[in-house]
Amino acid sequence: MSTIHVPGLFKYYLEDQTEIRLTGWTVGEVLQALVGEFPKIQPHIFDGNSQLRRHINLFVNNENIRDLNGLDTQVSESDIIKIVPAVTGG
Repeated sequence: MSTIHVPGLFKYYLEDQTEIRLTGWTVGEVLQALVGEFPKIQPHIFDGNSQLRRHINLFVNNENIRDLNGLDTQVSESDIIKIVPAVTGG
């Protein structure tokens, strides 16, 4: 089981949790497990085409998955996946 850390912004959709342990061999599988357990989070992570939203950054042990193998990045039970939405403003 990998651990997912989510910002407080998303805990409303995850029964007030910011850390969840889920099973999966890749980041994509872990995210699908997350959405399976907490369906309300799906539109905040994935767009209408089931693609990761552009403003969502995912890190595995502090490495952006965009620099690794994207959603196909392999994970182990000791890995930590962090969901970090991009911050904008003006």
